[in-house]
Amino acid sequence: MKIKAKKIDERIAENYTKIKFSGIGEVYIGDELIFTAKNKWTRYFMSSIIVFIANTTAYIEVGELYHGGMSYGATARVGTDTTTTSHPNMSDIVSKVDIAPDSITRRAIKEPDYTLYIAEFVFTWSAGTLPDTTVGELGVYLRTDGDDWVSGTSNPARGTSIGDTGVSLGNADVRLASRIASADGAFDPFEFYGSIDPLTFKWRFQVAVV
Repeated sequence: MKIKAKKIDERIAENYTKIKFSGIGEVYIGDELIFTAKNKWTRYFMSSIIVFIANTTAYIEVGELYHGGMSYGATARVGTDTTTTSHPNMSDIVSKVDIAPDSITRRAIKEPDYTLYIAEFVFTWSAGTLPDTTVGELGVYLRTDGDDWVSGTSNPARGTSIGDTGVSLGNADVRLASRIASADGAFDPFEFYGSIDPLTFKWRFQVAVV
């Protein structure tokens, strides 16, 4: 007996009813994987997702206006704090070593069966860039909405657009979007000797069918 293949819309109805968002970080010293852990989100990241969907493209007739996505100005930092748990109100990590990565690489990835989509960021500090330190937290910074909008706002004119006049819709700025912290039990604090090895922080934002 020949089994009839299901139509694509039937498969979508069965399998694409729920999706899951997750943020996962991997940290390497040289080529050695130190840990893999899920991050905690800030309210600014959550707000920006809603605003991105609810907002329309805004046009301001003052100079040139262009759109900068959430990865415009994206960066990461390591920190030394080992006792402070993460909270949605955080706009920065607690004890930041304020040294930017030497290189940042971004990729957009999708599975052939359309069940998983990934935005991947690879932040790398070369040997000699960071000081010798105890790493207890890591943060990813993205251009996010300011989260000062009123609940139930109609037709929001917000977003991450900026122009040559300095216009920034929605009080958008580069803020802490996600944090991975030893205080949350995500990993054990580790000693990093910056003069010897590079440090690589690979972060993935994933949207998956569940």
